[in-house]
Amino acid sequence: MDRQVIAVAGFSADISKYWYKIFKDIQTYGAEVYCVNPKAPKDLENTFAAIADLPVKINTLILVVRPELTANLVKEGLKAGAKDIWFQPGTFDIKAAQAAKEGGAEVHNGCYMVQNGIW
Repeated sequence: MDRQVIAVAGFSADISKYWYKIFKDIQTYGAEVYCVNPKAPKDLENTFAAIADLPVKINTLILVVRPELTANLVKEGLKAGAKDIWFQPGTFDIKAAQAAKEGGAEVHNGCYMVQNGIW
């Protein structure tokens, strides 16, 4: 199996938010994971302002943002190599999902962590 490289879009400086739990639990699971948000503090590990700034291609994009923010992130994710795009609960946008499918990605509307047996 190819190396799992995952981007979590929806990073927040607040480590009590779900993005941080997802980030840490995916790391524990053994995947290479990066967090993406334009407001990301530069001093936290593996955090970047944009998907285009990531130092590697990704396999998976996990969206933990408001639905109206997903369309641009899907476009960036496809350019970065994402073949699986996960809309976490509350993030789904039909137009963004359609763009992901048209870009060749498999679209998931549900919790990445639960569906992959991590939680």
